[in-house]
Amino acid sequence: MQPEAPTPTHHRPIDRDYWIDHCEGYRVEGRGGRIGLVEEVRPDGLLAVRAGLLGRRVLIFDQADVAEIVPRAKRIYLDSSAVPVASEHAE
Repeated sequence: MQPEAPTPTHHRPIDRDYWIDHCEGYRVEGRGGRIGLVEEVRPDGLLAVRAGLLGRRVLIFDQADVAEIVPRAKRIYLDSSAVPVASEHAE
């Protein structure tokens, strides 16, 4: 039996909850490509994403639909099955 390889100390996992709470302005990607930008992180566990060609639509996604968050790239990737829970007109 071989000894287990050491885990690099410089590559720590990110704190998902922290970064989701601080992701305003992050680009949101879905299975079909770019969806929009996070406009607001709501206290009820929802992300408001400004979408559409001119940003006239706000799509609401549950934070549970976030598959990956990459703080350095300011990107959020949603699960392939993610669908908005609501849609609003942007102000």
